[in-house]
Amino acid sequence: MYSIFCGPGSQKVRWLSDVALHRYEHFNNGSDPGLAKGMRFETGVLIDMEWTIADKLENDVHVWVILKEDQALMEAEHAQQMQQVHQQ
Repeated sequence: MYSIFCGPGSQKVRWLSDVALHRYEHFNNGSDPGLAKGMRFETGVLIDMEWTIADKLENDVHVWVILKEDQALMEAEHAQQMQQVHQQ
């Protein structure tokens, strides 16, 4: 988890994901996480990457960057849930 100061928050959420990935890369021996596939709240609700930070995110909120492998896992979980619904 990385604290990121956003100033007045006039940047887009995409900027926040870029900064988070840069910090991840820096603190994990240059490990390249790739590009963000999205961001989400703690609840799992997806965040629009074009939102302006100050308009949509509250101070001290925790958000997560979705990486390629996270997206694949989320899609597999969704497919499994849909299969269970159809079996009922």
